[in-house]
Amino acid sequence: MTVFMEFSNRSSLDPLNINIRWLKEWHLNIRQHSGYLFPYTAIWLVLGGSAVIELNRIRYPLKKGDIVCIPSKTLQGWVQIDGDEAFHFISFACEAKVGMFDLIRLYRFPYVVSSADPEQFGELVRKWREIAREYSSYLQWFKPEDLKTSERGYEHKYPSFTLNTFQAIQHMKIRSAGLDWMLSLFGALSHLLPEQPASYDTRVFEVCEYVEGRLDSPLSLEELADRAALSKEQLRALFQAAIGVSPMKYVRHARMQRAKELLTLTAHPIKEIAGAVGFADQHHFSRAFQQSERMSPIEYRRSQK
Repeated sequence: MTVFMEFSNRSSLDPLNINIRWLKEWHLNIRQHSGYLFPYTAIWLVLGGSAVIELNRIRYPLKKGDIVCIPSKTLQGWVQIDGDEAFHFISFACEAKVGMFDLIRLYRFPYVVSSADPEQFGELVRKWREIAREYSSYLQWFKPEDLKTSERGYEHKYPSFTLNTFQAIQHMKIRSAGLDWMLSLFGALSHLLPEQPASYDTRVFEVCEYVEGRLDSPLSLEELADRAALSKEQLRALFQAAIGVSPMKYVRHARMQRAKELLTLTAHPIKEIAGAVGFADQHHFSRAFQQSERMSPIEYRRSQK
């Protein structure tokens, strides 16, 4: 008997993309700098210690066994790291999108899960370490100075790579493992997720990308609203619902985050950094930075040495 199986219909997950950007293991003893917008979706598995973080201005205590789900462009900060034991966690950072939408925001993942099944948590850790070994092997194909990383800074020009056959096989293996890891995460948290994904207006995320590509330029609420073909009030409401901050507060946070990256990862003069993040002069930039970070740009740069 001949059997045919076909599903040619369009579905909501046709544009799904899972692309791992980093796998890192952290042992932190001191509170990190606060107030930054991370560009990728990030999942943390807490392996030891305890801490308090802020996500979109709400505080969350963390302890061993917790799973932390941070959608892209979430305002993130550290409040404290408790006790003498290092706060130990592994992170899985990726582009996890359905078209323009962040996958875990779309499916309304809770920020912090403290009730994960220990066996499922352990399986996520085991699979993370397997992917990390494969990822480390994959990176050996490339010169370290050619790799775009947060430590080196994202503002520099880096080469794009055309993968040869063997690199392509390993790349697809990692992409497949990343999708499998996200599948395991979905399974572990499925009892906490709603039956239907959230509905978000794509214009919010289009405006975010527009902002991040123009941080060196003046930006107004009117310009952003026009870009989205919305009134200023409509854009404010959509931003608040989607990412928890107003459009212009998002612009200010994005400027300060880019400034901190440039101060930490480059030797550019303060005046040049001021221009790169949209300030007309060094004085206004330094005053805004002081208000945001409670220290001057020069003090911040020294603190990162």
